[in-house]
Amino acid sequence: MLKLLLRLGLLLGAVGLLGGLGLAAGLRRGYVDAFYARFAAPPAGSLVLGTSRAAQAIKPSELAARLGTRYEGPWLNYAFTLAESPYGPGYLSSIARKLAPGTRRGLFVLAVDPWSLSLPNKPEYRAPQQLLKDPGPAFPEAKSMVSQVASVSQSPNLDYLAHYLHKPFYQLLLNTDTAHVVERLHPDGWLEIALPPPTANLPLLRRRTAEKLATYRALAAGSRLASSRLYYLRKTIEYLQPHGRVVLVRLPTGPEMAAIEGQYQPDFDQAMVLLARALGVPYLNYLALPYPTNDGNHLTRGAAAQLTQRLADDIARLPAQP
Repeated sequence: MLKLLLRLGLLLGAVGLLGGLGLAAGLRRGYVDAFYARFAAPPAGSLVLGTSRAAQAIKPSELAARLGTRYEGPWLNYAFTLAESPYGPGYLSSIARKLAPGTRRGLFVLAVDPWSLSLPNKPEYRAPQQLLKDPGPAFPEAKSMVSQVASVSQSPNLDYLAHYLHKPFYQLLLNTDTAHVVERLHPDGWLEIALPPPTANLPLLRRRTAEKLATYRALAAGSRLASSRLYYLRKTIEYLQPHGRVVLVRLPTGPEMAAIEGQYQPDFDQAMVLLARALGVPYLNYLALPYPTNDGNHLTRGAAAQLTQRLADDIARLPAQP
């Protein structure tokens, strides 16, 4: 009986070892998902921050190619989605864990828009016992991966794989052909959406845009610009300032989306100008620039390259920090 148990233990150990080796090989060669590589990348000295608009619009490798002599690397796009990375306590905590220790000459591009600084009009229901433990305002993203993943620079990142990977493990063992993957997360954290140019299929573009605009009209109807979000944006800026240069950026989007944002928060740019002035950081507003989008909201991959080049040139022209 003892021999049988020993053999069974050895067999299970061998299977586990082979499975672990296979998983590691799969992670090295294959595509995981639209988020994993950011949590597996080493700590970064320069960061792009924001939601999916920033994730798809700014290429850190392009910034590094043009500005790398001025600012520290590694360079990483650490922007996720509106549900995962609006400005708040969870995102700030994750940023603090991702920043490379000892960074003093980093570049931090913080993309801002009304949505990343809003909260629902009606707070989420919480039972009385929860209110006794936490009477403060609820941040909907508190249970998200960005708020919850403790180790954000671990490869392989078993915490993420165990709790947030939405596919079977065995798929990681397959040599995924990234040429047929629409979402391609590059090593620098830039999320490429590999779609044909919008002009190649105008009916599809109109349908995608109509769906996205409907989503944001509903979001505007049920949300408000929140002082608690503005507070955490300010705290994020103040946290990063000792580590390098902070630049606030409002990214371009489709004209219909810009109109929705104008109706939702007509004084948003003025608020950002005042915040930037108070904290001594530049505010670059590209909202009205006519770059093409995939859905009325997110820039195309070609437009992302053009916008990043312009952003790098504008940052290069900023006066030196005192």
